[in-house]
Amino acid sequence: MELDVSRALKEGLGRLASRNGLAFVVAFALIAVVGNVALDSATVALEALTAELAAETGQPPPTTLPEGATPLALDLPGAVITLLLLIWLLAWAATSVLAVRVMASEHTSGIPDDLLSRRLAFATVNEVFARIVVLTLITIGFVALVLPGIFLAICFYFVRPLIAIEDRNAIDSMIESWRLSRGDRVAILGVLLGAVVVYVAISLAGSLGALALSALPVAGAMVSVVGTVVSIAFAAVANVFWLAASARAFVQLREPADPEPETTDFEPDDKWDDPAGVEW
Repeated sequence: MELDVSRALKEGLGRLASRNGLAFVVAFALIAVVGNVALDSATVALEALTAELAAETGQPPPTTLPEGATPLALDLPGAVITLLLLIWLLAWAATSVLAVRVMASEHTSGIPDDLLSRRLAFATVNEVFARIVVLTLITIGFVALVLPGIFLAICFYFVRPLIAIEDRNAIDSMIESWRLSRGDRVAILGVLLGAVVVYVAISLAGSLGALALSALPVAGAMVSVVGTVVSIAFAAVANVFWLAASARAFVQLREPADPEPETTDFEPDDKWDDPAGVEW
């Protein structure tokens, strides 16, 4: 079936506004908070380590981070930071798989147990591997001549839905996504461009909201924390829409084509000629 760009984007927005869509927004926001705590803490720990090494060797101290650059940083051991980063990565991949499964289904409020439990560990591992490979290839393509990166993004657009919905492994999903994109690459580009526009608009709204908070007469640290949380929330909304649009586009391509209407050479007005010598 041919891909309808406007239908995929509209259905993506509709699924975002559903009960399940909002639940995934909350889930991704919480996961992003964990990731930001881990990254900010790692940044501060690295800065402290660099300053310590500089003091031991007699080098000038490194440039300190600007105030508010790491609002969610905590004083955590390196092992805890590493564990948080691993949890963040796996939780993000697993939730992405679940979101695509749910958005591709007919369920808009409530998630059936079979979607939650069906080979989730297998899908998560393959999602992580596929993301690393696909994003690396796309990045190389963009660095090279831009157009190869766009082409690869189109050809691998359905890798995640194939892993999440059809339980394929990463390599098989990449091969099938390439095959599935043939004949619809212009339409897939349209979905990508439309999704990017909506994604950027939502993310920009979050950034503007965080910027507006900086004008409030509140302590600088508090403003940074609240601004980061606002940006995380809007980014979660944008991410759920992105996943929903790809899931709905995939559902379209997997829909069976409409059967051809049966034709016959017989016309109702045709005159029936009896064989010679037959009388009724």
